[in-house]
Amino acid sequence: MDWNLITAIFGWMLLINVILFIMGVLKITIFKNFTKKWIDLLFGDESEALYATIPKALVNYEILILVFNLAPYFAFRIVL
Repeated sequence: MDWNLITAIFGWMLLINVILFIMGVLKITIFKNFTKKWIDLLFGDESEALYATIPKALVNYEILILVFNLAPYFAFRIVL
């Protein structure tokens, strides 16, 4: 593996994770009613607690994307 391939891998990982993050944000903003209905159907009484933790999980996911995808990608781009 050369450095260009590793940089490309980090670039693709970044793209995939950003798309998944955007899908998660859309689920709790635009498709809120649909998501809430499914969470209520699947988890019943505990659905409110679960729905309250979703934004926290998305913030943690965003931090992980920045640390493990974006930072290495920029580091490799600067080196090359």
